[in-house]
Amino acid sequence: MSDYPTLDAMDRPWYEPDLYSGPVNNVPPALAYDGGQVGALTLRAGSVAAEKRRPQHSGHDAFAVWTDPHGSMCLMAVADGLGESDSAGQAARAATSLAIQACRTRSAENPTGLGSVLRALAGDVDRTLSARTPKQDPGYLTTLVLALLPTAVPPGGQVPAAVARVGDSTAWRIRSGSFEPIFDLGEPGPFGGFAAPTHVLPGHGHTLDVRTMQLCDGEVLALTTDGLARDVRGERATGFLEPLWAAPPTPLEFLASLSVRRNDRDDDRAAAVVWLGHYESRRAGGW
Repeated sequence: MSDYPTLDAMDRPWYEPDLYSGPVNNVPPALAYDGGQVGALTLRAGSVAAEKRRPQHSGHDAFAVWTDPHGSMCLMAVADGLGESDSAGQAARAATSLAIQACRTRSAENPTGLGSVLRALAGDVDRTLSARTPKQDPGYLTTLVLALLPTAVPPGGQVPAAVARVGDSTAWRIRSGSFEPIFDLGEPGPFGGFAAPTHVLPGHGHTLDVRTMQLCDGEVLALTTDGLARDVRGERATGFLEPLWAAPPTPLEFLASLSVRRNDRDDDRAAAVVWLGHYESRRAGGW
């Protein structure tokens, strides 16, 4: 609950959460980070376990970032395990890892076919997850969102990119001071999530939604799980994240941005964000 019952948690998104008061445990909040630079791309990726999941050894959200040996293409992935069982987290981690493995074995050198590459990668992930699903384990389910783009960004120019997803993990384009959804916005359900069931892997690879676009030098592409930013109308977390992600934050600042305070205290968060171009300083008014 919010410290101020008359206010929504997002009215004070920078406030620290309530101190955990559950069962005795020695497990700290699960944090993970990766990032760096390749070509003209700067990447940050990370995951943060939800406040109510602190006793568990790992969260149910996962991420991965990868570049080919030539440093010419970059792949990003985030996944959100569905449900509360440990199998959900295992499925999410497997999905992001399998996406990288599949990309290693497929050619992603032709930028005109990025959408086709993502379709092939998602198909590989779906088939392998299906083969790996433990018998009589209905909890081995996850969402997945992928992005693929070249690392060479001409100054003031554009590059092709493709984004694909299964489920309600989503993607955003940040430009001109605003978060723009890559996928169609849904209507919030009665508890702030989706009213309709979420498609998941394995088993729903046919629902893959692929979008291709041209990204400009200076823009930002962000992949997020729904615990951080939901692609529903009226999403408020994006207004909080936009100034923090106007330029690449430090690793610690990036992890802090994933901990934005929300009413939902039991949903893990993960994001993979790429900045196109080189940034020497933050935009005025940023973090």
